[in-house]
Order: sequence, then structure tokens, then C-alpha cells
Amino acid sequence: MGSASIAGELAAALVARSDEFRILWEQQVVARRFADRKTLLHPELGAIDVGCQALFTEDRSHALLVLTPRAGSDATEKIRLPAVVGTQSFGS
Repeated sequence: MGSASIAGELAAALVARSDEFRILWEQQVVARRFADRKTLLHPELGAIDVGCQALFTEDRSHALLVLTPRAGSDATEKIRLPAVVGTQSFGS
């Protein structure tokens, strides 16, 4: 399942459960939105290539950053790996 469908499912669930969210969602009031690319540096896994979307409130007092694995990269596997190996160290 792609990140866009997960985000859509989350938005639909919030719309169904919260009148306040539904009203705000229907207004689609966002002062600025941009997409960018970031590289996260993990001490054990190395570089993790992610997409970054930022949403700002109209007065820019709050921002929401959404980081998702970049298509065609190994980021998805790297992000999932710590859940499998826990706190083990890969080095000597």
C-alpha cells in the first residue's frame, strides 16, 4: 500500500470521527505546501532517501512534515529493518 493511500485512509477516518477535522479538511486551508527530498543519516543503516512534504498553517505557527520512502530507493527496507533487529548493533 502506498503512502498516498495510507494518508487518504487516515484523512477519511478523521473526517468520519471529528466534526472539527471535517470542517477544516473541507476548507483545504493551507498557507504553503512544498515537496522536497531529504537524506536521513542513521548510525547503523547509513543514508535513507526520503521524500518530505511540509504543510503550514495560514499563520505559519505550525507545520506538519511528512517523510515517506522515495520510490525506487531502498528506504522502505531500511526503515523497516530496526523493527526486525531491535537494538542490535551491526558493527563489531
